[in-house]
Amino acid sequence: MNKIKDVILKKYIDLRLKLFPPDKEARNFPQLIREIKNILVLLPAQSAWEDDFQRFTSDLYKVFPEASISTFERRSFRKSDGNWMGLPSDAYMSQFTEVQFDLVIDLTPESDRLSTYICALSGAPLRMRLSEGGLSHIYNLHVRTDPQKPQKEKLKSITEQLRVFKKGTHPQ
Repeated sequence: MNKIKDVILKKYIDLRLKLFPPDKEARNFPQLIREIKNILVLLPAQSAWEDDFQRFTSDLYKVFPEASISTFERRSFRKSDGNWMGLPSDAYMSQFTEVQFDLVIDLTPESDRLSTYICALSGAPLRMRLSEGGLSHIYNLHVRTDPQKPQKEKLKSITEQLRVFKKGTHPQ
């Protein structure tokens, strides 16, 4: 029964995300980034990189000292937080939409559809991901890095790019 439910859930999420309209609005990214007050970081379930993610959050606070930074880990998503299909319930999703996040940074693997779903429905004007993939139309910022780089370097690339956007200039 669980396998059937998982297949239905995957197909439903894929359909919902494909129907999510691509962001065609012109945006002034440096201005939006300078105005960031609320950030949501979607973390992968792999605790092996926990120190890297804590350092990343600390670095984000250095770039955005006035911002409130929240994190979401899939392993913290309880069965009671979802509906019968395993998707976040409306009440659970309202936690993300009520905060009015300015930026969502998705650090989960490309195959994590739950995090992509949360990102898509968060209402955040800026949605960032480390790599492009099949659902890249959900995101409007991509930080391209060498896939062979260690996770710590990839996370540093994100904070450096955000710092550059915030300043509005390229580093020399």
